[in-house]
Amino acid sequence: MSVTNAELARDLPKLQGIYQRIASGELKLFGGVVRYAAGTGKGGQIAAHLVFPGNPQQAQQSISQLQAAMQQSMGNLQGGIDALQQSMGSLQALQMANLAMAGLNLAVTTAGFVIVCKKLNKISGQIEAQSAGIAQTLQLVSEAHERSLLMDEARFRGLVLACQQHFEEGDTELLKHKLQDFHEQYQFTKLVLQRHAVKAASNVDRLIDIQVLQDRLVNLGLFLAHVQTKVGARKRGQETLQNLAQDLGELNGNRVKALTSDRDLSFRITEDQLSHVVSFIENGKQAIPALTYQADLLAIEHFDTDAVNEASMAGEIVVIAA
Repeated sequence: MSVTNAELARDLPKLQGIYQRIASGELKLFGGVVRYAAGTGKGGQIAAHLVFPGNPQQAQQSISQLQAAMQQSMGNLQGGIDALQQSMGSLQALQMANLAMAGLNLAVTTAGFVIVCKKLNKISGQIEAQSAGIAQTLQLVSEAHERSLLMDEARFRGLVLACQQHFEEGDTELLKHKLQDFHEQYQFTKLVLQRHAVKAASNVDRLIDIQVLQDRLVNLGLFLAHVQTKVGARKRGQETLQNLAQDLGELNGNRVKALTSDRDLSFRITEDQLSHVVSFIENGKQAIPALTYQADLLAIEHFDTDAVNEASMAGEIVVIAA
């Protein structure tokens, strides 16, 4: 584990003892945020932020190494059991999130932004390939509506490519003018998902289309957060990630409520269908810690995009002092 920024060298001795301090109960780990525990005189205050590797395999390995180091550091200490268990649970949630989203830094790094752009283009391709089913999910019933859907996706692809070009050229003014279009895309996709989340049959019969649309929602949120940060609206980017996490939680809650209250569906749903629905709901749940972790990074008072990019590329967990 390394520490960024030479100016923070004076904090190095404290940060090197982070494992022991968590084990002793002085500090607690909440995703990527290290906070002082209650009763320490600084209860709740942030001590440091952890930046995990951008590469999913390296992130998984680094989290496992951190878990092992924390367990080893505990030794025979008994007072830190509760804090350690809470911190280990937090790391386990991040491991699952890393697998669910294929990365933890998609909204906060340049490399992540490129990945999200590719994913949005891929999702547009899926929507085009599934246009008939997607059109029905959107309750568009005519061939003309299906053609309109394809045209909308073509325009959307062009919008993503234009934003990627503006981003690479550092043209933040043009990026600002594109934000409204992405907000509309996000809200429309969310409304469609909300409409079907409360219909038990839709969650089973239209699951393939709903999965594509939810994947689109997630990547639209990641895209928006990154662009908002790029144009200087970092707090808005943080709010976008927080809202996305909340939206996923509410969609899941509505789906579970609809599925468990529909007795007729319970008699006709197959074991295979149930397995796919449960897996989809779990995937949405597992993504939430990754969104919270990134929102917390954007909350760093002296957030530095270059420093976070560098930390994400380090191949190990990097500590940024609060």
